[in-house]
Amino acid sequence: MKRGLRLANKKQKTTEQAPPEPKATRTSRYAPAPQMVPAETPGEEETDELDEAATGWQQTTVKMAGLTKVVTVGVWILVLAGPLLAFFAVAVASSSRATPVARAGQSQSQPSATGPAGFAELYVTAYLSAGEGTEEDLLPYYSEPVGLSNKPNSRHATSVTTVAAEQVDPGYWAVTVAARISAKDEKGKTTDQGLHYFRVGVQVAGTPEAGGTAKPTASPTTTGSTGAAESPKPSGSPKPSGSSAPEAGTGPTALYAATSLPAEVNAPVSSAHGGLVYGPDRSARGGAVSDTVSRFFAAYLTGQGELDRYVSPGLQVSAIVPAPYRSTLVTGLRDDEEKSGEEAGKETVPADGTTRRVLVSLSATAGGQDYMLTYALTLNTRDGRWEVSALETAPALDPDRTGPVRGSAEPAPQPSTDSSSGSAED
Repeated sequence: MKRGLRLANKKQKTTEQAPPEPKATRTSRYAPAPQMVPAETPGEEETDELDEAATGWQQTTVKMAGLTKVVTVGVWILVLAGPLLAFFAVAVASSSRATPVARAGQSQSQPSATGPAGFAELYVTAYLSAGEGTEEDLLPYYSEPVGLSNKPNSRHATSVTTVAAEQVDPGYWAVTVAARISAKDEKGKTTDQGLHYFRVGVQVAGTPEAGGTAKPTASPTTTGSTGAAESPKPSGSPKPSGSSAPEAGTGPTALYAATSLPAEVNAPVSSAHGGLVYGPDRSARGGAVSDTVSRFFAAYLTGQGELDRYVSPGLQVSAIVPAPYRSTLVTGLRDDEEKSGEEAGKETVPADGTTRRVLVSLSATAGGQDYMLTYALTLNTRDGRWEVSALETAPALDPDRTGPVRGSAEPAPQPSTDSSSGSAED
């Protein structure tokens, strides 16, 4: 029994003992035996690096001193730049405030007649078609009670346009409208009565852009994201003509009201235009200029020929498509050349780079009818020939001769009517 216990204890001690270390083998009889190398303990710098990797902060005295210098320099930069940034912000704010003020002053000094003119055209159109029983059609324009005795639609306007608009008082306009009228005679036949002219007094409450005197004010109900005022709405009920205009602080919404029924007036006084730079007609002499012009307009208006052959490099012009005419004929040619009296058909092309302005009269044929047209051109010489270098927007004026010149007042020509239509008035 005791022997068995001793054997068991011996086996337990054998298992609890650590396994023996392997013995070093020598490759040579003179090689030294391996020795145990003690483990290195981390130094101060390695400890700092480990702490920095774990926490993300530099904890050494040298590194902390460098960071302090960087922070100090940054603070001084912000302190010194503060006044400059404040000055820049004030300058930007001042310029942004000055721009609307300047624009507002400019718009107040130059009120627009577009709104009053459009309102007057609508009013005259409604007035010409109104009659007994339809007086309410005039209420959106004229609020006073009106009694009409003519039949409704006994006449009407086929076209209307404003020919004059004068501001007689701040926010108060006198607008003259030309209307082409068609009217029915006693037999009910409609005839063209030609152009008639009507003058209307229009009172405006709104900003200068609308023809009024109110100062623009920002309002979420009347302005959008761009700050633009609402467009005039003549179809709405206008302010009664007998009352005063609203105060300037009511916002940019425009109100229009006629102060009376339209008054028929004479046609505007005719006038003659000022002098032009072109001399007398020289189309009869022919020559290189006339030939270039004729071929240019044949290609431009009828599509006959190549237009590029007669224009200077760089001029952007193309033939009209579809071609509006079948043929063209130059009937008049005036230019600004100082020389005169050259023999017909023997004109020579001057040196390259010579410029000449011409005024061309054309007879263009379409549908068996001849129609007169006038064009202003600028020609240049290149490679011994004339080329069109510009298709001008209007004839050139002579700066030494002013215009227009007031002419005699003559009634507008009236279209002829059939004798069967009679001469009954509206």
